[in-house]
Amino acid sequence: MTWPPEFSLDQEKILNLLTGDRFYSNPSAALREAILNAIDATHRHRQIDSNVLPKIHVTFNKETLILKVVDNGVGMSKAEVSTLFAKIGASAAAEEEKKGSVGEFGIGVISYFMAGDTFDLQTYDGKSSPIGLAFNRNMLSGGGSVELQATQDLQGTTVTIHIRNLDTFNVLLESFSYWCHDVEGLSAQLLPDGRMLAQKGASKSTKLQDVNLPDWVERAHLKPVSDPTGWEAMTGISAIAVLYRGVFVQEFEIKHLWGIEGSIDVDPKYFKPRLNRESFVEGQFQTEVTAFLKQCHPVILEALVKQLKAAVDRGILDKWTEKKWANLWLSLPREQNYTRIIQLWDSIFRSLPTFELADGNLWKPASFENIKALKTKVFVASLSNQKSSDVEQAALRLLRNTGKAVIRGIRFDNSWIRYANRSFSTTADLISSVFAQELPQLVSIATEAEQILTEIKPVSALFTGPPAVDLVKLGPDSFPVIRLQDRLIVNIDHEAGKALVKDVLETNNGPMSLVESAARNAYEQLTQVARVVRGITTEPEILGPIRRRFIRGLLS
Repeated sequence: MTWPPEFSLDQEKILNLLTGDRFYSNPSAALREAILNAIDATHRHRQIDSNVLPKIHVTFNKETLILKVVDNGVGMSKAEVSTLFAKIGASAAAEEEKKGSVGEFGIGVISYFMAGDTFDLQTYDGKSSPIGLAFNRNMLSGGGSVELQATQDLQGTTVTIHIRNLDTFNVLLESFSYWCHDVEGLSAQLLPDGRMLAQKGASKSTKLQDVNLPDWVERAHLKPVSDPTGWEAMTGISAIAVLYRGVFVQEFEIKHLWGIEGSIDVDPKYFKPRLNRESFVEGQFQTEVTAFLKQCHPVILEALVKQLKAAVDRGILDKWTEKKWANLWLSLPREQNYTRIIQLWDSIFRSLPTFELADGNLWKPASFENIKALKTKVFVASLSNQKSSDVEQAALRLLRNTGKAVIRGIRFDNSWIRYANRSFSTTADLISSVFAQELPQLVSIATEAEQILTEIKPVSALFTGPPAVDLVKLGPDSFPVIRLQDRLIVNIDHEAGKALVKDVLETNNGPMSLVESAARNAYEQLTQVARVVRGITTEPEILGPIRRRFIRGLLS
């Protein structure tokens, strides 16, 4: 026992921890680390000799359960194998800061033991003697490697991992296209059938006009989402693959910048990777990648609108609903740096059905150009799912029944592109703000309903008041009774409205008889009737026989 106590490290447990699934996400990390080491080696070789073209070949042998990674990198001498390859915590990236290597922590090699208990190394640096070594998992608890006959006759390195079992082999095989997106000079093959394996493949880069690539972006393969027919899957979040020279590190998600897909290769020395190199430390990384994608977004939207125009012209989006068109239009960011792009989008949407136009008792799809062509005052109704007052509903019905131009916009629907920023919540708000000078006068029914109904000419006064009770004709589908601020109107086109008037004529006890009659014939409007009638302070108005006869004639 040591006293006072001192800290000590259990080397075997620490190294076993680093090769366990609590450190790396799964055994496929062995494949990724082997390819990253090969990328480092070929990158350093090219910096020494610019004529060298990187070559990395990966073979998966299902019969022998062997994974082999061969590269034409710089290779290693005995000193480098001892001080870098076999020394946990050492790395060429740390030793050669200016050479831009991917590796930093020098622990990637031990990930090979996640896939197998042994691996072999053959390497030749082109100057000293070739080297052959076998490494065993037991080395984690102490012990050395075993020398093998050196077989590497060309400059470079070959790593051969003896896979533990078929299940692990399949995990590595299936993960090849997950990890490898666009690694320069990389080829892969499955043995014994000889089938070539494809990388995931980088998207063809959209020409990023007016976007300067930051120093930390080595390559940017960004483009709009593939095709408008697949846009239904868009949520308003773009997912971009972040790569280390073609090897996947993490998926970067960003809200609001919808419509982007692809990948960016970042300079491996610029951002701080996490210890297992399966993501970056947040902070600077989050800030700078977000800023870069914001620069790219207008360019992406310009490419998207060209796709949209082509799809509309071909008629492949004819089945899209007005709600879907409206959602897409409302999702466009209306900021200064998007000005030119928004003009392009607006030119398409002018003729697309993003509104509803009243046609009798029906609502029909309509475009901005349809509204513009009305050449008259246009009344804007509340949304279909929006609760409105009796007065507003009555005004709407009156306008529709009299053939006035009535439209309603469409609200942004959070079931699609829900994470997009939006400047307007409805298409009616959008055109009222952006296109007001091009349109006829737009009148909100919600704010002008009282005035609309006040302008109705009564067919007769029932009681002169004040407040007045007038008889009007609003059509059978309107309310039987409507209370305005200083007036009660009774719709004699409605059966309940007729019943109210007949009761009044029969009893002839003045306006108070309306309350009792409303309780029988128009209970939903009883409160409105009572409020108006109770405001009458004069003596009950008794109707003369001639006036009653006239009013009965109106009811027939």
